[in-house]
Amino acid sequence: MKTPFEILEISEEADDKEIKKAYLVAVKSFPPERFPLQFKKIRKAYEQIRTEKDRLRYALFDTSLPDTLEIVEMVLKGKKKQDGRVDEKEFQRLLSVAVGKSLKISHE
Repeated sequence: MKTPFEILEISEEADDKEIKKAYLVAVKSFPPERFPLQFKKIRKAYEQIRTEKDRLRYALFDTSLPDTLEIVEMVLKGKKKQDGRVDEKEFQRLLSVAVGKSLKISHE
């Protein structure tokens, strides 16, 4: 899972002004009417780190767990049964991997 800084393509040392500029550039590249899912990710990233207080809260408390959309994308890229349905064991494995990585990252 990408961090808000990676989504906005900025360094973790960026200040409020740089973050806002990166957000505006990203929104121009992915307008909500054409790219609603990407825009949602950009907006969420911006809200997580837009001020110094938000960045501190993110650094202290965010475990970076994948959101539902990312889990669904992982499953869709994974194995499916012959009837086209998602394999339940594969879904559980992918979810476990995603959560495990997130917890490992948050404890480093």
